This record gives sequence, C-alpha cells and structure tokens, in this order.
Amino acid sequence: MVHYSSLPDDILLYLCQTMQMEKLHGLMNLSGVDKRTREIASSLIFDQISLPRCPSEDKKSWAGLEKTIDVVVSNQTIVSSVRTLDISIHSESEEKLPRAFSTLLLSFPKISTLSIRLDVKYCSQIQEELGDRSNSDASAPLFPPSLNSLFIPDRSWMFLTDYVLKLENLVFESPVYWEQAPHFNDNIQQLGAKHPGLKKLYCGEPCVTENVLDIARSLPNLQEIGLQGGTGRYSSNSVMDHLSCYRMFPKLKRISFPWVSSLGLGYNPPWCGNAYFNNPGLRVRLAAKAKEVTEQLLEGIQREVMAPGGPCLQTVVIGETVYACDSKGRFQKSRIIRHIGRGGYTAVEEDVENPGDKDD
Repeated sequence: MVHYSSLPDDILLYLCQTMQMEKLHGLMNLSGVDKRTREIASSLIFDQISLPRCPSEDKKSWAGLEKTIDVVVSNQTIVSSVRTLDISIHSESEEKLPRAFSTLLLSFPKISTLSIRLDVKYCSQIQEELGDRSNSDASAPLFPPSLNSLFIPDRSWMFLTDYVLKLENLVFESPVYWEQAPHFNDNIQQLGAKHPGLKKLYCGEPCVTENVLDIARSLPNLQEIGLQGGTGRYSSNSVMDHLSCYRMFPKLKRISFPWVSSLGLGYNPPWCGNAYFNNPGLRVRLAAKAKEVTEQLLEGIQREVMAPGGPCLQTVVIGETVYACDSKGRFQKSRIIRHIGRGGYTAVEEDVENPGDKDD
C-alpha cells in the first residue's frame, strides 16, 4: 500500500495542478495536508497575484492598498512564489501612491511578468522613488533578472524598461494622447539601445509606414510585432503600402494587425447598429467584403513579405482571427482569440472547427 507521504514531488505537483484546474478552493484545502504539499501548492496558488482595482471602499484613500502590500511582502511564501504581478488600480485619490508601492515592484525574486495599469499621473513619482536609470544612475535598482515581460498602459511608462535587465516581451496599449503625432522614433531608439534582443512588441500605436520603419531600424531582431492603432486616422494610405517594410525583420514569425476596417482597405462597416434595421442584405454584403479584403491582405503578405529573402512568417493575426501558414505557404484560418478574465485582458486562442471555411 502506497502512503500519501511517500509520493514523489512530481506526483504531488500533478495532483495539485489537477486540483487547480478543477477548483482553486480545493487546491487550497489540499495545501493543508502537510508541509511538502503546502509548498508545492503555494507555487500554484500564488503564481499570479493581482492588486485590487480600488484602493479602499471610498476610493479616496490608499489605506486598503497599504495593508494589502504589507500582507504580501511580509509573507515569504507569497514573495517566493509570484511569477506574474498584475496591478490594475483605479483611484479618485489626489494623494501620492504609498511609498510601499515602489517597494512592492522589486519584492519578487522569481517574477517573470509585470502588468501595470495605472493613471499617468503616478509616473513621475514612481520614477523618482526608483531612481532615474536613464541617466546612468548606478544606485537605482533593477528588477530581478527573471523579469522578461512588461505590460504597461502607454508609452509614458516606458521608463520602466530601464529597470529590466533583459526584456523579451513589451506590450503597451495605446498612445498617451490620440491626437499626438504617431511618429514615436525617440521612444523606440531608446528601447532598441537598451534591449536590442527584444523578441515581441505589441502596442496601440498606428499601423503606418513611419512607425514600422522606426521599429525595424531599432529592433530588427523582433520575432513578433503588432501595431493595433489602425491606419485611417493618421494616413490616407492603406496597410498594403508598407507591407514590404516587414522584410526588414529577418527573424519575424508573427504579425498582428487590427481589424480590417482599420487598415484603409475600403471596408468601412457602419458603426451604428441601427444601420442594419430594415436592411437584411447588409450583413451578407459586409461579410463578403470583409472576406475579400482579408484575402487581399493575406495575399499581399505572401507576395511582399514572404518573397525569397524575406522572413519565414508562421502566423498572421487580423483582429481576433489567427491565420497559420500551411505547407504550401498559404495562410489558413486556424484559431480565434478570446479575451477572458478580469477586464478581458487575458487572451487565449481557440481552434476553429474547419480552418479556412468561416468568413470574417
């Protein structure tokens, strides 16, 4: 008869992972069996932690946040288990963030992913407390070497990249101000100088020629790139006009584009749902047009990007549809991106039943 205490660690890990998939509460109960199980379970329970959206019930005090930080950083089990830290706080407070916040950012020795969604008004405070590494302040701390992925609200938070030893994945959601010029060469030059080995860059900047060229000059080693801002707001040209620029990324494996209605390809569906009333054929015509311009874009990528001497692209994403390159070098619909979790920020890809058969 095999006793529970004699089970090897890999079996216990499998049991904990299975329990985690079924119900987190069950995993927490299992962690109380003995010390060894608790240590294994804790690495799963606290693998990802999130700070609350509101600092306290009245939304005008940081008392709740300070208490949360104190609990987290004083618990070595949590500190040693965290791999992903997700900070998404909304506050109406006019006060500064508590000093403990900057301490929190540097408290996890095994962290690999840091996601921050905070108001831009806190940028200068955090940079001041951490120290300005952009001016070669050797006394300013670095994040642990394990940190390689950074998710920030916009380019105003790019100063955080100065505190990362080796950044591989950077995501920022949108420009600071939509009315500002799309050209962001200075930010990208600094990023390229600090992290020339960056592999993935996704941002809300406009998908226009100037931005693609800026990125290619400073970050030619990218394997994945996505500019989700569209082209119509800033340029009369379509995405087809700068597809050849992606040949400047010899290691590129994946390109992500926004919805086809944002790419200047002549597909402009009505924004208001009332347009579909009493017009039953409109949806059919729009679906046909969407399929037409999508095929036009994919053919352009095959012709302009993947021609001899170009990168060996594996995947193209348009909107939330994933197209994989088949053995004949053609792109077929393979997966759909779904956004799940709090705020829908977590993206998962699901296989489609019949790749290539469904319309956009």
